[in-house]
Amino acid sequence: MTAPIVAVRGEAQLEVPPDLATLSFTVHSAGDSADRTRAELANASGRIRELLESHGGAIERSSTSGLHVAPIFSARSGTKITGYRGSFSTSIVVHDFDALSDLVFAITPLPNSQIDGPWWSLRRDNPAYRTVRMDAIADARRRADDYAAAFGASVADLVEVSDVEAHFAGGREMRAFAMAKGEADEATFEFAPAIQTVSGQVTVRFTITSPDLKAVSGQ
Repeated sequence: MTAPIVAVRGEAQLEVPPDLATLSFTVHSAGDSADRTRAELANASGRIRELLESHGGAIERSSTSGLHVAPIFSARSGTKITGYRGSFSTSIVVHDFDALSDLVFAITPLPNSQIDGPWWSLRRDNPAYRTVRMDAIADARRRADDYAAAFGASVADLVEVSDVEAHFAGGREMRAFAMAKGEADEATFEFAPAIQTVSGQVTVRFTITSPDLKAVSGQ
């Protein structure tokens, strides 16, 4: 006789502080020729690299995320080129949140620039992922014990574990405000890192001992 099986889903959730903050920094340029526009963007890219190198201890990684140069057409004719515009974007991932404000103030003075973020995240090897998996497994075992006990049985052997990959969700909006501390050049951003919610689910199948259905019917 095939042993009866109970299938349960275990769930767990943790709230943890983020490991990383990602900024998107873009420099815009416009000129009467494509060469001039490209030259201005190339110059800006060099200045960005120098600034990032000077803050290298706070930066996890950085990379070029976009280069765009395009003609501007006359609104009247639709075919005549009146100039060119372009942009150069860099993605910056910061692990030292104490240096985040200094970095922002260092790069934003570049002409025609914009900054977006921060977007908060966890490293893939953050211990919270393992913790939430183990908690989900423990939750599944408790549920299996409850179901087995309800039929006058007990959990016997493990049959299968099916993992639903743990994930995180957190606020991606910029949560910051500027505070003046004395002189204007001493202003700083007070960034409030968004708590990351890490959740995990696991489906587990166990065999159980022969249920005592008479005991169940007599309850």
